[in-house]
Amino acid sequence: MYKKIIAILLMAMVFVACSSELKTDELAANTARAYYDYLLQGQYDDFVAGMDGYDDMPESYRQQLADNARMYVAQTKKEHGGIERLRVMKSEVDNDTQTAQVYLVITFHDNLNEQVLVPMVRRNGIWMMR
Repeated sequence: MYKKIIAILLMAMVFVACSSELKTDELAANTARAYYDYLLQGQYDDFVAGMDGYDDMPESYRQQLADNARMYVAQTKKEHGGIERLRVMKSEVDNDTQTAQVYLVITFHDNLNEQVLVPMVRRNGIWMMR
């Protein structure tokens, strides 16, 4: 789990190094996007590892969440030909509560678009999905 978080942090640092200063809302949005990229790539355990409280979850619950993610992707393939791409629509951060609302747009192969709200919380400097 920590290897995945470190990888995400390294990606975030690369973004910061490549741009002058990455805003908090952009960092939250890029992190949410990275978690959903795991979903698109079939890395369901990594997707689940991006959830707040992951370390405290029983293994059986982690597996259920990964299975649900797997079923979601299989269902989108059956109904819409799968997911073609996703993009960040917007991100809103509340620095007082260390939370963010990231809006992603999922585009399926049949050109259907679906907007997904990804609530995020910052724990020890790391954005996690709530």
